[in-house]
Amino acid sequence: MNTKYSKLYVDDIRNIPDDEWDVARTYDQAIYMLGMNNYDVVSLDHDLGDFRKDGREMTGYDVLMYLVERKENNLHVPATIYVHTANPPARIKMISTIQRYWKSIND
Repeated sequence: MNTKYSKLYVDDIRNIPDDEWDVARTYDQAIYMLGMNNYDVVSLDHDLGDFRKDGREMTGYDVLMYLVERKENNLHVPATIYVHTANPPARIKMISTIQRYWKSIND
């Protein structure tokens, strides 16, 4: 799967900001799309409403940790990561992680 877009918007509810974004509505969809495409930009929501059978919620933070793992393995990761979650504690956690692994943060 190759896409004509270089931006991925990960959110279970919100619409994409404009027509230049792909959208992933679940954790699995985001992981698949990130693995199949070399996105330059990703924008993450935290609360994806994506629950496993054991009750664990897969979140935008989990998507971010997947990107950290890719970065540590010298695989392609987006150069720019935005956090658009409305969850304040999750925003802080996600931004802290981005600052640790990427040179800049886009909020």
